[in-house]
Amino acid sequence: MRKQPNSLNTFLFTFLKFLLPIGIFFTISFISFREDIIDLEKEYLLKAGNGVVNFLSHDEDLSDNYYFISDDYIFLIVDQQGNIVSSNKKANLLRDIEFLKDIKPVSEVQNVRNYLVYANNFKRDGSYYKVVLAISEENVEKRIKLLLFSSIFASLATTVVITFLSLLDIKTHLREYELYSKKLKEVALYLSHEIKTPLSILLMNIQYIKANDDVKNAIERATKRILKLMRNLKILSETELKPKSFTLINIKGLIDEFINFYGANLQVKNLAVNIQSMPIVKVYSDYELLYTLFLNLFDNAVKYAKENTEIRVNWQMQDKRLKMFIVNETEHKIFEEESYGLGLIIVEEIAKKLDIKVNFIRDGSLFTAIVDMEVYEVEE
Repeated sequence: MRKQPNSLNTFLFTFLKFLLPIGIFFTISFISFREDIIDLEKEYLLKAGNGVVNFLSHDEDLSDNYYFISDDYIFLIVDQQGNIVSSNKKANLLRDIEFLKDIKPVSEVQNVRNYLVYANNFKRDGSYYKVVLAISEENVEKRIKLLLFSSIFASLATTVVITFLSLLDIKTHLREYELYSKKLKEVALYLSHEIKTPLSILLMNIQYIKANDDVKNAIERATKRILKLMRNLKILSETELKPKSFTLINIKGLIDEFINFYGANLQVKNLAVNIQSMPIVKVYSDYELLYTLFLNLFDNAVKYAKENTEIRVNWQMQDKRLKMFIVNETEHKIFEEESYGLGLIIVEEIAKKLDIKVNFIRDGSLFTAIVDMEVYEVEE
């Protein structure tokens, strides 16, 4: 028996479905733009350094200009003798980065000992000074990781929002579908009830119709088919299509019953039935539902079989499972012009409820219905 997925499972499935492409997009974007982030850091360092040089060229006090520089950056002002005039770092920290004051000024940002470094000269009061602005690559990596975590958080947040919106949309459409399905079932029940009575009366009084036997037989077959269609509509319209009682069922006996039931139809189309010899195989299932399943399979086989052909019923036993093959030859045009029957929809629905595997294969003019079910008992 298949269980309906609960809200949590639905949420998790939808969440993962959206998270995967969004996560891949953010990851690829991050990897692609990682080098661009480092280039942007260099560009910022160059612009900031040029701005500092322009500012210090007109500043009156060189010893008090470190407060506008972030602690992530190292800021040094060095005089012509190589002495540090001003810095935003304390004296005990300057020993580890003292090498920065000896860096020669160039027109671009340099990579020196795991630092991105900007160095440039400026003139003030007839003397030359050097500005050094640097940031460690470790701090750059921290910023990149922070951006990565932000991307991950953005991915999760975006996925959660999309998931909630999708679930709300699904629930809205589900309510509309349930309402439509309810109305459709009510119509099916009404039709099956209203049409069944006059058809049954027609069937009982067919002997009194003034017509030859061929016409009477044709009317009788058409009436029975409509009654069967009404029965199928009633089955589909039931709110709960589920097994009511389980019992041991002889599959071979069930098949023989259908062959006898369709005897007249087989003669009209000159159809032969070739059944592979099989032992008495019993399954533990709901008789009414299993009967309806095979009834629809045989009905489709007889209805669509080409005249003067045969319907083959073969079987296989493997690992306590019975696999049956119902094969009939049909016209190519039937596949193109007709649906292969409401009955097969009912077969699939019943198979789900009884934990039976059903497959349909079209191979040229051959149509094969495969029924795979667990065996409870075998009598040789």
